[in-house]
Amino acid sequence: MSRIFSRAATATLVSAALLLTGCSSTQSDSTSATAKQEAGFPVTMHNAYGDATIEAKPERVAALGYADVALASAMGATIVAAPESFTSIAGAGDEKNLPYIDQLPADTTWVNPMAVNVEQLAASKPDLILATAAFTLDEALYAQLSDIAPVVSYEEALYSATSEESALRIGEALGETEAAERLIDEAEQAIGDLKTELPNLDGGTFLYGQARDGVVVMLVDEANVTAQFMQKLGLVALPAVSNLGGQGSVPGSIDVSVEQAPLFNEAGVLFMTFQSDALKDKFENDPIVSKQPIMSERYVPVGLEAATALQDPNVASVPWLLEQLRPGLELIPAK
Repeated sequence: MSRIFSRAATATLVSAALLLTGCSSTQSDSTSATAKQEAGFPVTMHNAYGDATIEAKPERVAALGYADVALASAMGATIVAAPESFTSIAGAGDEKNLPYIDQLPADTTWVNPMAVNVEQLAASKPDLILATAAFTLDEALYAQLSDIAPVVSYEEALYSATSEESALRIGEALGETEAAERLIDEAEQAIGDLKTELPNLDGGTFLYGQARDGVVVMLVDEANVTAQFMQKLGLVALPAVSNLGGQGSVPGSIDVSVEQAPLFNEAGVLFMTFQSDALKDKFENDPIVSKQPIMSERYVPVGLEAATALQDPNVASVPWLLEQLRPGLELIPAK
């Protein structure tokens, strides 16, 4: 759902513990030290709000962002705390887990990423807190979390890293670099396969936005992670909209009035997401928007969880996300 959408944090992850045995205390200490060294620990991670040192391979992982929990879970981490799905937070469903993540343990602590309860998180007793995609994180919260366990956040700014960089960062924190590289390869393969199956994507155009009262916020900036994901598919933001200029409601966007809806017709596909059913109905029934040919030909509403995944397209979610977008991508006409 990109930066313009109601943001929510992702689930936590923990890697499996190493079982170390030895014939004597000296051998045990030596074996333990060797195992830690082989796993890449201790490791110091540089965060936007300070450095964090992870002494040993994490065994109890808490995740505050959706990308955090998706990546950590896919790398085999033991999750003790995870962000509640946006569908559940919005009251649109009961499932707290994300649809592209395997079932988490029954005793998982579900954290509201919109308002992190520090005491609740501490009660889950994590030995690592992943917050690379935690959109409510600030310096004060980072300090509070650091009193519980080492925190790995974004290195510079929220959503400033590529999906590959984020995967490798979490892989380093978990001691699972090879698993991170495997997920990157699988995502690239899924994208490559789709582009082979849908050759019309290459050079095609798209629009992706969110309707608000009287305005549509379109994500068009090449620096935006959602736009970057679309570009990997071979698509470009519709020039008729991206060239309008001006600063949108959020970074990387352009605000388009409903009176400019005729511009939408030139897009190969129009993906839209909404903060509520009422705003969806208002957009679709607007007297100007509803008359545009694209609304009956190549308009595709995006569900809450797909929009959330698009907000920060992590490599673990890519195969599932492509399946969600495919019905719309198939509508892009041949050139």
